[in-house]
Amino acid sequence: MSLIARKSLLITVSKVIAQFVGWIGLAVLAKLWGGFAPEAIGIIGFAMSFIAMFDLIADLGFYQAHIKKVSEGKDLGTCIGTFAAIKILLTSLMVGVVLLSIFIWKNVFHNEFYDATTESVVFVMLIYFVLADLTQIATVTFEAKKEIAKRELTYIFESIKTPMMILVAVAGVGTLATIQPAIQWPDFLGPLQKFLASHAVGSLAMTYVFAILASFVVGLWLLRKYPIKKPRWGLGKEYTAFALPIMLISVIGVISVNIDKIMLGFFWTSTEVGYFFSMQQIMQMLMILHVAVGTVLFPTFSEYHTKNDFQKIMEAVCMSERYISMVMVPPVVVFIVFANPVIGTVLSNAFYPAASTLIVLSIYVYILSLTRPCFALTSGINKPIIGAKIGSVMCIINIVLNFLLIPKDGLLSSFGINGPLGAAVATVTAGFVGFFWFKFTVKKLIGVKMVYSHIPRHIIAGFVMALALYFLSYSILTIRWYLLIVFAFIGLAVYLGVLYVLKEFNKKDLTFFLNLLQPKEMLNYIKSELKEEKESLEKK
Repeated sequence: MSLIARKSLLITVSKVIAQFVGWIGLAVLAKLWGGFAPEAIGIIGFAMSFIAMFDLIADLGFYQAHIKKVSEGKDLGTCIGTFAAIKILLTSLMVGVVLLSIFIWKNVFHNEFYDATTESVVFVMLIYFVLADLTQIATVTFEAKKEIAKRELTYIFESIKTPMMILVAVAGVGTLATIQPAIQWPDFLGPLQKFLASHAVGSLAMTYVFAILASFVVGLWLLRKYPIKKPRWGLGKEYTAFALPIMLISVIGVISVNIDKIMLGFFWTSTEVGYFFSMQQIMQMLMILHVAVGTVLFPTFSEYHTKNDFQKIMEAVCMSERYISMVMVPPVVVFIVFANPVIGTVLSNAFYPAASTLIVLSIYVYILSLTRPCFALTSGINKPIIGAKIGSVMCIINIVLNFLLIPKDGLLSSFGINGPLGAAVATVTAGFVGFFWFKFTVKKLIGVKMVYSHIPRHIIAGFVMALALYFLSYSILTIRWYLLIVFAFIGLAVYLGVLYVLKEFNKKDLTFFLNLLQPKEMLNYIKSELKEEKESLEKK
């Protein structure tokens, strides 16, 4: 479990760094562009969701199939060659479908794009997704080999987007809104400033492309010494056989994640899309932990299942779920109690209307985090059809509720639940259904309890923490970023104190976290993984 935890921590730390760096760019943009920021971010978010709906063609479950086959010990070179061929083929198909769809939409139906986006931004995002899909040839291979350092090193280079976003932000906006440059540009850079300002949203979109291009190049460089052999038809059929039931998961997963922003763009404007998309970006900070654990657990469960070691599977599920819940509750509480200060710190007061959306999405992230180990388990023990069934129902519930709750005159609009908040409520409702269904299924599969006593204890401690923070901050009119940090530490102390009283946090847990956080051990792990052992790779 310690190795799983260390690898999960490495993913968490690297993604926290990447998210923090990304937040700097987003914060500068939000503060310099003021009221135009939600609209601009909404245009980007809508375009990304629009292309993402087509990009499901570029995966169709082969991501997990590659992890499964490599973790089972199949020939690495043949696996990489086969996966690369499949990925290039599917990505090319995706591009063709997008271009054909746009052509038919414009020339056959004689329609234009909705106000939530622009055509040029859509094409820029298409380039972004092509590069992102091809980057997965390297990153999924690293993930399958459980070489987490290489995987995270590839992705962290995408952080070069931040300085480029800042450059675009300080150039000002010369179209759609009039925002003067934040600084006086030298005369020789005047043409660049005018170009960026007159193509502000398009330039912002291009920062995503250049960033993913950097990750693509780094990924290929790290993959350069791996054996890459000709694709094998027989192995390709094995990939397809495993991917078939997961295809449904991939499709419904992409639809569930992106349908809300597309519907917001249809029923509302790019500003509302910007509110929701920005809150989702903030939520990425909270989602890092459960994504990290799930990334490591899937190949681990697959390896245990190959050895028929169900005892280790049960232990890994129980332990990971307990620590995920324990770690997730404090930040979720901070986001709920201090929604407006968090938004004001991370973005700007132009995004305050999305505070209720942030609160609901925080609850969703906690639910999703508890579901992650169960999802990884069903895929790891060759039961992906379970995830497909549950995901299908979740997707249907989410889509139906989006139709009912997002419109201005939606089902609960009289209670103020519509637009971005309606989308968030739909998401969290579908998340609850998925959580309880996964827990019931896992109980039937390997006898793991549906609800552990530690989860209610974490929730009780979180509730006490929320009350303490609320009363401590009640008389403070403006909560600055440094006060947020102070309150977060006070809240954490209250939380751990309550857990100790409830006998949910003990010396063993403290030792676990302290050992996990040892910089020397983490550096040794990273060095051992990044050290190229050419002879070993050639044997494989």
